[in-house]
Amino acid sequence: MVEFNGVQMVGVMRFSVLTTDFTTLRRGTPDEIAERIFRPEAMELRFRLFEALTLPTLLNQTDPDFRLVILTSDQMPQQFLDRLRDLVAPHAGTEVWPAPVDRHYRLLRQSFGRVAPDGSGHRLSFRIDDDDAVDLEMVERSKTISRQLLAFQKDETATMLCWNKGFYYEIAEEGQNSLTDTYLRAPLAIGTTLLHRPEDGHNPYRYNHKNFAAHYNVYSDISLPGFIRSIHPGNSSTPQLEPRRGELSPIRVQRQIRRHFGLDAEALMQLRLTE
Repeated sequence: MVEFNGVQMVGVMRFSVLTTDFTTLRRGTPDEIAERIFRPEAMELRFRLFEALTLPTLLNQTDPDFRLVILTSDQMPQQFLDRLRDLVAPHAGTEVWPAPVDRHYRLLRQSFGRVAPDGSGHRLSFRIDDDDAVDLEMVERSKTISRQLLAFQKDETATMLCWNKGFYYEIAEEGQNSLTDTYLRAPLAIGTTLLHRPEDGHNPYRYNHKNFAAHYNVYSDISLPGFIRSIHPGNSSTPQLEPRRGELSPIRVQRQIRRHFGLDAEALMQLRLTE
């Protein structure tokens, strides 16, 4: 039986990061990307989604005992950097790191490394982007499941916790937004959490989320909605439509969005890409 001496939970969020690879290969040089993403109208959309989805579900976790590093760019205009820091100030465990331009994965590893191990036997490392949401029990549930897994596992194989039930939230140019319940066939990257030893060098960005089962034990949870993924013109990837989706009536969607995320579905339906 694996010895259990506690668990430390640390997340890394990407917020308008500039790198020498990743999307740079498809969208231009870092300077060209910076010119686009730091335009006032682009930043307003970024903050609109962050404040409507990501921020409230993180600030209102039933277990607030977690650390979060928000990885951004040192080229972000100061007014937006100050705004971001002010927004996350209510959670004392959050750090905004304006990083220099570098390789994508190197910056992610350094972000996790900014939080030193606290002496716990294991770490829960999670990932989330700035335009998605996790359910309000994500931290609490991750710790509860991890304790059970550690009592069950016979070796030190890292385990990925995946939330495969949730909602796709599409924000349309013409204002015809939609919220659709879905069950996923493969792990998504929203709130995905890796249970591992702090010193083993692993983190949930190391492999593409579709390939997790080839590298880790995988625990898939569909007991409750675990994510809201936003779909909008600024996405860097296109979501795959799942065969099992759209099973809930509009009133049940509203209730589950309120119960599990603390959000107002009607307000989300009214959100616009531009003012």
